[in-house]
Amino acid sequence: MIKKISLSLLGIILLLIVVFALGHRFIVPKLIPLSDLPEPLGFYPIGTQIFEWTDPARNEWFTEQENDKRRIVVQIWYPSEPSNEAPLPYLPYPDRWLPALSDILELPQFLFNHLIEIDTHSTLNAKPNQDIKQAPLVIFSHGIYGFRFQNTAQFEALASRGYIVISADHAYDASLTFFEDGSIADFRSGYEGELTEEEFWALRNPQLSTRVADIRFMLDTIENKQNAGKTVWSVIDLERIGIFGHSYGGATGIVAAGEDKRIDAVVALDGWILPILPVVIEKGVQKPFFYIGRESWPDPLNYQKLNTLLHNSSQQSTLYLPGTMHFDFSDTPLFSPAMQAVGLAGAIPADELARLLENNIVTFFDTHLSHKSII
Repeated sequence: MIKKISLSLLGIILLLIVVFALGHRFIVPKLIPLSDLPEPLGFYPIGTQIFEWTDPARNEWFTEQENDKRRIVVQIWYPSEPSNEAPLPYLPYPDRWLPALSDILELPQFLFNHLIEIDTHSTLNAKPNQDIKQAPLVIFSHGIYGFRFQNTAQFEALASRGYIVISADHAYDASLTFFEDGSIADFRSGYEGELTEEEFWALRNPQLSTRVADIRFMLDTIENKQNAGKTVWSVIDLERIGIFGHSYGGATGIVAAGEDKRIDAVVALDGWILPILPVVIEKGVQKPFFYIGRESWPDPLNYQKLNTLLHNSSQQSTLYLPGTMHFDFSDTPLFSPAMQAVGLAGAIPADELARLLENNIVTFFDTHLSHKSII
C-alpha cells in the first residue's frame, strides 16, 4: 500500500468513548480480550531461530552512509523435537514495539498493551526434528509497515506440517528492525503528498528491487549454510521452494518468482500489484500462482493490473473473500474481536478466516511443492 490504511473512524470513536468513560485500565482487558495464536493442526512441534545476515555485495539503498551494507533480520520456523521450554512471546521488544504499532495503526497504545500476553506455539532454538530429512522451503515477504512475524499463525501451520518457513524484516520497509549492535532500521518507505507517475516509479522501482534482492540473498545464504553442513539448514530441499507475501510482499513474491529459477510457486495475499513494472505484468507468472484477497481495492487500478497479470499467467488461480479487509490476511484479526470495531478486520470471524487461509495456503504448497502434510 502507498499510504497508511484508512481506518473506520466511527468504530474508533465509539470504542474510545466507551474505554475512556469506564476507565481504560479496568475495561481494556475485558473489552479487548487477547489470546494466543490458533493451535497448529500439524503433527510436529515447532522451533524457531532468529539471525542477522549482512550482504557484503550490496550497499544499503535506504541510507547515505558510506559502506553501509544491506542487513536483514531473518527468522526461521521448522519442525522440532518436543521441548519443555516456554513458547516464544509473539511480540519482541514490547517497550519499543508497542509505540511503533500505535503509530502504524494510528490508534492509542493502550489498545495494544496486552499484546505482550500473547504467546506463539514456537520454541526458541528448539532442536530440529530428527525425522525430517528433506523439507520444502517457503519464504514470506511482508508489506509496507509490516514485519517478519506478522503472519506467524500461517508460519506455524506450515512448520507443524513438515515445512520450513523463513521470513525477514525488509529493513527500512518494515515498521522497525532491531539489529544485534543495538541500532534500529526505522520505516523509510513512505512519502508525503501525491506522487507523479515518474516520481512513483523512481521511488518504488529501487525499493522493490531491494526486496527481491533480499529474497535472492536469503536463498544464496541458505545454500552456503547447507554446503557448510549447518544443522537447521541441512534438511531443506532446495528443489522445492515456494514464496508468499502480503500486500507489497505479494508484489515481491511475484517478481522474485519470475527472476529466480529456484522458486517454484507463489501466493499473493491481498497483493499490491501497482509497483510491478508493466513488462512483468505483460509477461505474467509462468509458475503456479495463487492470488487470495479482497473483492476489491480502494484503487481500482490495482485489480486492473492484477487481471492483466492473471490473463498472462500460465497456471493461475484466485480466491476473493467477501467481507474481508487488508489486515485480515495477517495475524491482526486474531488479536481481538475489537479489530473489527476499529476497521482493522472484516466480517469473517477470526478463527474461521485463519483456518480458511491456512487450508488454502497449505493445500496450494502441498500440491505444487510435492509435499504430503502430516497432521
